[in-house]
Amino acid sequence: MAEFKAHSDHGTVLQRDQAALVAEADGSFSLLMPDLPEEALPSEAVQLLVAVAMRTDDPLWVEEMIAFLHEQKTLG
Repeated sequence: MAEFKAHSDHGTVLQRDQAALVAEADGSFSLLMPDLPEEALPSEAVQLLVAVAMRTDDPLWVEEMIAFLHEQKTLG
């Protein structure tokens, strides 16, 4: 399971080798990629994050993922 860390008043800082998919207040997403050499292939985890980011434009996929989340009873 993912480890959740609080952020400071200055925001959250990513390390150079980390990636993040950020949900913006307006509902859009930002993908922050690690600083890797041009020829380096990102890790499998980062590739998965990129794939998820690419699917956020597909409303049917988003609906399916939200339904999956609710089925897991992880919310409220």
